[in-house]
Amino acid sequence: MTAKIAAALAAFQAEMPIVAKGKTAKVPTKSGGSYSYTYADLADVTEAAMPVLTKHGLSFSCSPRRTDDGRYELVGVLLHSSGESLEGALPIAGNSPQEIGSALTYMRRYLAGCLTGLVTDDDDDGQLAQQAKKAAAPRKRAEPKAETGEAISDKQVGAIKGAMRERGIEDRDQQLAGIAKVIGREVGSSKELTRAEASKVLDSLKPKQNAEQYAPPPSDADAPPPEGWER
Repeated sequence: MTAKIAAALAAFQAEMPIVAKGKTAKVPTKSGGSYSYTYADLADVTEAAMPVLTKHGLSFSCSPRRTDDGRYELVGVLLHSSGESLEGALPIAGNSPQEIGSALTYMRRYLAGCLTGLVTDDDDDGQLAQQAKKAAAPRKRAEPKAETGEAISDKQVGAIKGAMRERGIEDRDQQLAGIAKVIGREVGSSKELTRAEASKVLDSLKPKQNAEQYAPPPSDADAPPPEGWER
């Protein structure tokens, strides 16, 4: 990172808004139940961030790019009026045009957050949060059920992280929600799993299951994320 864009990004982050998760979606499950999730769509993120970015000479754009192995990735670029820039990329997933379009919208939003530091948070009072983020309360560690066996191994922790990273599952809330769907209980970290639960999670991340359960969740007006993963 060079000096001019670094200074502009620091100035932006001193003023950047916290974008509220003002949208709620309810998704039916195959078992007949349902789950819901809240999210900030791309329009929300753009409306909140762009005025502050342009104030400091910054802009953001995305475009697809073919990789050396013949696949495609979405490249996000944070540009400064000086000509300096920052770049990041995420692999493009999906089979149908709708799946690819949903994935692109999802990734545009996350690349914007990665390159600028912009965050989204739950909107408790229906208004965009304009104040400094409150210190997060420490999460109480969830103890595994006694009957599930011994604690997860370090090797399993690394394997889960690696499998999720390979499949583009980078958002922590999405990771924890997916784990909860697989093992049937909520955890605050993969380190709270037992070895048996870790094996279930790793099985669900195998390529043949990945397309259905671990595909990037759709966003905006597109179809909701697949069962097991919520934003």
